[in-house]
Amino acid sequence: MKNRIHFLLVIILLGGISIAQNKTKSDDTTKTAQIRVKPIIYLLGGIVSSVGEKEMAFAKKYNIGFHDFGCLAPTNLEDYEELNAKTFDLLNIQFGTKWQEEIKPTTLGFSKWKAKNK
Repeated sequence: MKNRIHFLLVIILLGGISIAQNKTKSDDTTKTAQIRVKPIIYLLGGIVSSVGEKEMAFAKKYNIGFHDFGCLAPTNLEDYEELNAKTFDLLNIQFGTKWQEEIKPTTLGFSKWKAKNK
């Protein structure tokens, strides 16, 4: 499980995976296909999903995804807080600090990350 988390963390920090496929047509043109993996922010929900319209607009604007655990919180919550912290760092690098005003303050690990990065 930790290897998977480390792999995802590397993907998030690198901003995605690029896979190039060269296909030669009869006119000798080359096409390149790219696959991007979006960074994910993990949320603790409840009976009602914590991903609403505001979060969907945020995800679209900053090209990230959300994963809502719902009622069943994972046992390794600290690992997901660390992953969220890496995503927050990435958002700071890509967009400055403006996004911090738009994210839900109760997002998993956000208050700890913000206190640590003042």
